[in-house]
Amino acid sequence: MDIKKRAFKLAMPVMLSYLFMSLAYGLMMQQAHLAWYYSILASLLIYTGAFQYVLVGFITISAPLMTILITALFMNARLFFYGPTFAKLFKTSKHYLYLIHSFTDETYGLDLKISDSKQEKQVDMMYYVALFSQTSWLVGTLLGATIGTILPLQLKGVEFCMTAMFITIVIDQWESHDKHFPTIMSAVVAIVLLGLLGGGQFMLPSLLVSTLLLVIYDWRMKDE
Repeated sequence: MDIKKRAFKLAMPVMLSYLFMSLAYGLMMQQAHLAWYYSILASLLIYTGAFQYVLVGFITISAPLMTILITALFMNARLFFYGPTFAKLFKTSKHYLYLIHSFTDETYGLDLKISDSKQEKQVDMMYYVALFSQTSWLVGTLLGATIGTILPLQLKGVEFCMTAMFITIVIDQWESHDKHFPTIMSAVVAIVLLGLLGGGQFMLPSLLVSTLLLVIYDWRMKDE
């Protein structure tokens, strides 16, 4: 089978999920009264999935630039740990820079599957998986932005889809780990700072305080 067809087949589950998630993102951008081309540019140049949803809220409340930058760093810091896995392999491709730019949680999982296989031209397969995945995200974004522009829809609650996804992730993490202190502690920190600082200012302090406490917690657990 042609490498493009195999990559398309492998990426299909990710493409379908990206299509619907990005469609909701495009609608959110229109609900925030932002021009449709901003949605496309964000999905093309930023392409961070979860943070793009958060960014809509930040733009809406005119959040400080430093808060946006540090939040982006914290939300995507996990990629620093994913990256070294395929750094050498990516460097063998002429699409090296794009492979880095399009590296997501989902493509990382698919890349692991590709690397475990014995097929040839693995890096090319990874490139097409990444390309098809981002294309799906772009198509969904365009559809959402177009629908939001043409039809005078007031889709109240569409922004909750990202909250729902985060809740699902938390539940999954809760069920897959025996120790729940990090989750409980982070939730308490966020709730306390939300009450003290308000919705527009609590995000960055919550991330910083939670990270500091988690580092201390991890350090103490290692000592024990």
